[in-house]
Amino acid sequence: MSNTNLKINEQSIRTELKSYKDKPFDCLFEYIWNSFDARATEVKINFEIPEEGFGCVKNVKLIDNGTGWDFDDDATTNNFMSSTKKPTANNTIPKGQFGRGRYAFIWISEKLHAFSNGRKLTLQHNTEIKKESTDIIQSGTEINFEGIYDGFSNILLSVSLHQQLVMEFGWFLLENEQYKILINGVELNIDEYIKDSKEYNAESFPEKIKDKLDKDFIARIILWKEKPSEYSKFYFLNDSSFEISKHNTGLNKKSDDFWHSVYIKSSLFISGNDAIEDEEDNPQTSLSFDDKKIIRIKRQVIRFLKEELVKLRKPYLIIQSDSILEELKEEDILPELSTFGIYDEESYGELLKTIYTIAPSLFVGKSKPEKKFICATFAGLLSTQDDILIKTILEQLQELSEEEKEDLLGILKRTSLSNIIKTIKEIDHRLDVIDKLKFLISEHEKETLEIKHLQKILDENFWLFGEQFRLFSSTEGALKNVLLKYAKEVLKIEDPELLGSPTGEVDLFLTKTESIGEAKQLNVIIELKRASKKLGKTQYDQIESNMESIRKESLCNGENQYWEFYLVGKDYDSHIEDKIDSAKNHGQKDRGLCYNIKDGKFKIYVRKWSDILEVEWGTKMKYLKEKLQIQAKKSKNSPQEITEELIISS
Repeated sequence: MSNTNLKINEQSIRTELKSYKDKPFDCLFEYIWNSFDARATEVKINFEIPEEGFGCVKNVKLIDNGTGWDFDDDATTNNFMSSTKKPTANNTIPKGQFGRGRYAFIWISEKLHAFSNGRKLTLQHNTEIKKESTDIIQSGTEINFEGIYDGFSNILLSVSLHQQLVMEFGWFLLENEQYKILINGVELNIDEYIKDSKEYNAESFPEKIKDKLDKDFIARIILWKEKPSEYSKFYFLNDSSFEISKHNTGLNKKSDDFWHSVYIKSSLFISGNDAIEDEEDNPQTSLSFDDKKIIRIKRQVIRFLKEELVKLRKPYLIIQSDSILEELKEEDILPELSTFGIYDEESYGELLKTIYTIAPSLFVGKSKPEKKFICATFAGLLSTQDDILIKTILEQLQELSEEEKEDLLGILKRTSLSNIIKTIKEIDHRLDVIDKLKFLISEHEKETLEIKHLQKILDENFWLFGEQFRLFSSTEGALKNVLLKYAKEVLKIEDPELLGSPTGEVDLFLTKTESIGEAKQLNVIIELKRASKKLGKTQYDQIESNMESIRKESLCNGENQYWEFYLVGKDYDSHIEDKIDSAKNHGQKDRGLCYNIKDGKFKIYVRKWSDILEVEWGTKMKYLKEKLQIQAKKSKNSPQEITEELIISS
């Protein structure tokens, strides 16, 4: 947006400030930053707490000791995109530049009254502006919020108010130690949010650097317990503690929760004119010393402090890896190791912790399915001693620095690894199945048939409907025969008898026993429909009839038996939509749940192929596909040829 002034009206206010809607904390932050922009060193947030904690707060005021607000300057009251503040490219203050923040009150209160320099200004939603003289004479500015909204009252009463203010302003208050924020007279305490800190003077540096630093040189690294609003940066201060410049430390975007700030104070820091290549952003202007010699010294200081940060980060990650492993266990993300031929759980845990310390982004910020797949992949790595092969695979999972690669190789020499080729081959095969099924359903909608193509593919790839199932029956098995076989082989009934005479056919019958907690037998019956057939009442009645037949059989109603019925097609009509909507109180609407009785012992789902292949498996496999750089196998073959390809490769 250009810097052209925009005449304000109620609509322009709401349009320009829409990013503040439903964000009362952000609105409060704007007014505090405005105070600091006005050279305030003290900002007071005062309000009356309701008796016994019920109701809204009253008399909400924000008072600062800054230079004040000139109400006669129309640019600061009547126009958007106009401000007397001129921020530099690489300094914290002034923060604002377009004058938007003064109108943020529209999302948190009915009116705003501002007092400054013996004048009073009233702003309203309808953009009516009233200026008048007042007997209140004080330095700085006082903001009164009239008719505050519940959301604003709630954050002022919330236990997170202190935390939110520290995360927004803590790094800034540490930089400017003479600055304060007070809540009802109590100063904001930053110390409880500092994990650790380390201080350096000139003597802390190598000989070639320390003799060139002034005797009052001081640097301080702060490690935060929680993520601040600001990226991790170096802050360069002159001997009067005035910020000259700042730039990123180079350890952002590592997905490791290593939140830090570095403050460097020296009389050497005079201006901010030399360009430094920022490791995470574009080149940006940063602190400058008076001559080239001093610039070289400054860069040596930065290099040394970056090395110190790396040293601090490594043991921090080692400690944090214990917590990560516990989280994976608590979230039930770790695979059943015995299925991979692994019986040393401790060694597997140590491997995951080691991988985390080298490449934390494999675990941090990832969804549960992604983490499950990562953990299963590393379980499959546990036996081969081929260091070169292992290094190649891990380079596809995560971009590693040279130092990290050497660290990893050293660790892998002490760790037993196996099944890597089998695991990667399985990943490749699954990606191929997903891509080709999507191709069949979208490009060969009319030619792709249930029995001839879909059933044959899914006979070999029933993992699409859940891991650890076994295929019990497929390819148009008569329901009666399938149930008798199930009673003999799964339930171990020697001579089973059915109470009724169930009719119908079964496309796929999957079963598995879950042994976590109380043993549970989960059975899934799947009815497949060709892509060209829109699912509706006829198809739903068919699978519901199968369910009713099974419900009538006593041998299928044991305490530990659970039955799920899936009707799968490309699309469905309004009849199915109504069924899904009517069952929404049971949850799983996104998975197409239509029917749920007896606490989940009998469920019917109607699934779209797009939900299975793109939403569920697409999300699971996308991350691995990108990191392993596995390209989709192009196919222009017929449905029959594609089916044969997938069956052969299974």
